[in-house]
Amino acid sequence: MFCMYAVLFLIAAIILLWHKNKNDRTVKLIEQFPGPKKLPIVGTSWTLLGVPVNKLFSYISSEYDRYYPGPYRTWLGPTPAINIYKPEHIECIVNNQKHITKGLTYNFLHPWLGQGLLTSSGEKWFKHRRMITPAFHFKILDQFVEVFFEKCDIMTKRLERHSDGKYFDIYPYITRCALDIICETAMGVPINAQVDQDSEYVTALYEVSDLTMKRSVLPWLQPDIIWNNVADGKRYYQCLAILHGFTNSVIKGRRESRKSNVAETVSKDDDIGSKKRMAFLDVLLEAQEKDPTLSDTDIREEVDTFMFEGHDTTTAAICWSLFMLGLHPEVQEKAYQEIKQIFQGSNRSLTKQDLLEMKYLEMVIKEALRLFPSVPIIGRVLKEDQEIGKIYDNKT
Repeated sequence: MFCMYAVLFLIAAIILLWHKNKNDRTVKLIEQFPGPKKLPIVGTSWTLLGVPVNKLFSYISSEYDRYYPGPYRTWLGPTPAINIYKPEHIECIVNNQKHITKGLTYNFLHPWLGQGLLTSSGEKWFKHRRMITPAFHFKILDQFVEVFFEKCDIMTKRLERHSDGKYFDIYPYITRCALDIICETAMGVPINAQVDQDSEYVTALYEVSDLTMKRSVLPWLQPDIIWNNVADGKRYYQCLAILHGFTNSVIKGRRESRKSNVAETVSKDDDIGSKKRMAFLDVLLEAQEKDPTLSDTDIREEVDTFMFEGHDTTTAAICWSLFMLGLHPEVQEKAYQEIKQIFQGSNRSLTKQDLLEMKYLEMVIKEALRLFPSVPIIGRVLKEDQEIGKIYDNKT
């Protein structure tokens, strides 16, 4: 009953807001752009109804083609958005230091990732960006080549069962391998996602990711008063408790290890490089030791962000690269011959030098990323007017 009243109240409030904003300057400017028909309450989100998740990217791409070459507007419920995709238009936004406030859809990541690097803005973003930069020093990254090989070796052995030429879904294999790698490099602990198919942490991570995406595209699920009272919202917070609980326990254990002088990062070379593996979490804990204003919540948010972004984007990039190699056997053969030349029939472990010699494979991956970027949509909220180009007529 409470939920029903909440929905009715919300609908009434949105309708009133809708009519009130008709004369708003921003609305008037946005409505000059072409775009799908706008309806009360749902905006243009009705166009997404019936579009399956695996067709969403294709649908959005078709919308870009429809309104090419200029920007077009959409309404996510009562929230407007201008969609741009020409390089010169994008450059106006991403090269402007005033436009660093993240898009409103990023708010749906806040319960999970808090104010981590992905979702934060302003001074906090700059501060955390400086803090995290040392984690990407080549001497630290070099330490984990062994981890990359170890986890990929597990994956290839699991893939051998599919060497019969029949079709299968490779995504679950790639994403679990990426999770194994990112967890060990980010937190310094294994989760054995490839071996433990019933991992509570992995299951919760998948569910939170799916539910976040669902909420971001369905405006009627976005108000907290509704989300907190529907089944999806309740399950979301159950999974969130598992994820945060796991990260908090790892942070606590890692800190105790550092205090007892048995952490993996006790001895170092050249300020940043270490003789033992220095996980991303160690960089954050070290920063906290120098700056007490950095809270445990700040650390958890950055670790959770690193876990989410690290495995999700890597999985997407690898899967698209494999997909494109499958479509272009002549390119696949060239990449294979390059690797064959490097290893000369040896079964030895992969080294950093081997990676540097894979020039052609590097070009293949970069081209796949150009065609299918791991993060195809990036949102910003503008705090002041920005000219990005003239308004084009809809070619249709």
